[in-house]
Amino acid sequence: MFRHVVLMTWKQALDENQAARVRAALDDLGARSPDVRSFSHGPDAGVRPGGGDYALVADFDDADGWRAYSAHPAHDVVREVMRGLVASQAVVQFEFTPAGEGAA
Repeated sequence: MFRHVVLMTWKQALDENQAARVRAALDDLGARSPDVRSFSHGPDAGVRPGGGDYALVADFDDADGWRAYSAHPAHDVVREVMRGLVASQAVVQFEFTPAGEGAA
């Protein structure tokens, strides 16, 4: 499996309308991208200070699945919604074996 993780920091706190647009665009992206196997996102819970403001985690069968997701037209909507909101982001991608698989 291939995991894509994005950690974002906002330029300033989002108002309710901005937060709703972010949620809706990401929900749509996750639902419309056929290569997505698992998709979750949300604002920082605030339990530990110093974290980012928002995170997204998406799983795919392989890197080609991520490439198709990245090229999906719904991703362009997300990019447009995020434009002007994101001060910085960090992206990490890695391959993994789901728990319970591959163990003898």
